[in-house]
Amino acid sequence: MCHTLRYYYGDTAIDIQGGEPTIHPEIHELISYCNEIGLYPTLITNGLALASIDKLAKFKGSGVRDFLVSLHGIGDIHDEVVCRKGAYVKIIQAIENMRELDVPFRFNCTMSKPVVPLLPEIAQKAIDYGANAVNFIAFNPFEDQETGIRTHDNVATYGDIKKSLAVAMDMLEEAEIECNVRYLPLCIAEEKHRKNLYNFQQLPYDHHEWNYESWMWTGMQPQRMKPSELNRPYKLGRLARRLYRADANTLLKIELDRPVKAKLFYFGQRLIAAAGSIVLGRAYWYRREAKLRAIQDLQYEHHEKCQQCALRNICDGFHGDYAKFYGTDEADPVTTGSVIEDPLYYIKEQDKIVEDEDKGWAL
Repeated sequence: MCHTLRYYYGDTAIDIQGGEPTIHPEIHELISYCNEIGLYPTLITNGLALASIDKLAKFKGSGVRDFLVSLHGIGDIHDEVVCRKGAYVKIIQAIENMRELDVPFRFNCTMSKPVVPLLPEIAQKAIDYGANAVNFIAFNPFEDQETGIRTHDNVATYGDIKKSLAVAMDMLEEAEIECNVRYLPLCIAEEKHRKNLYNFQQLPYDHHEWNYESWMWTGMQPQRMKPSELNRPYKLGRLARRLYRADANTLLKIELDRPVKAKLFYFGQRLIAAAGSIVLGRAYWYRREAKLRAIQDLQYEHHEKCQQCALRNICDGFHGDYAKFYGTDEADPVTTGSVIEDPLYYIKEQDKIVEDEDKGWAL
């Protein structure tokens, strides 16, 4: 899979997640291999194993690029959110170890209801320990939506989030720490903070986030199972979404049973996708995929107030589940100026952390 990401899709970095990747028995071999092929590895971690400084030192020796640390509160709130007593003590020890060994790290924080009042404290932890960036994630659409985990008790309203988040963002801005906020309707934030907000149309322009082209392929079930043959890779463009939304296991069976036909089909798909990129430009296909992902896959909706907003064409709107919980009265449409069409309109003003190895393409 890593070989495909590097040499078929041209990716130069990878986020390795789990489960918990730090406890995988072959993680160090994987990190070393990623470095060998120029696919710089980030590990998304709960930090428990890294409370041991010796274990962290081994990861540094293997060549981990940085850690994306899942800090979801302070003290008992973090323990409550991750359902593990003592987790906060260990994650703080891990962060202290990273600072001591000079291993770069960033924070991920999901803004569930009990966490929201603590956002300024989490920002302060980032400042105190020297995090490179903080990602605040609102109503994460990648969690299971059928298990009943989402309730009024743990899903914060955008109104609840707004004030606490604004304080945290200002703190990080003053400390010159990158701050990114995902999946919050753009109208909810003050204009000065919109440069930090990432909806699906903005995500592919964050060089620490997803390449939609390879993300479509890696999101298919065979690529996420062990042991499994892999689906054939494909390019973003015509037919890509049809492949992405197909039953991936059925597709794999066809690919294995009819290899010649499969090879010809995927060759044709690459040609069609290449032609589409030439005619319409790659930016068109990335934006198209962003809109379809929000609307088709995750049921984002633009409601009555959204139709009045100048930001409606670069904003996902309200997640369908959120609208069912709380409605859409919090929408605060921007009614001054013309309708904005450029998804980079705000984020192009944000200062980003760019690693040396990325400066050739990310700046």
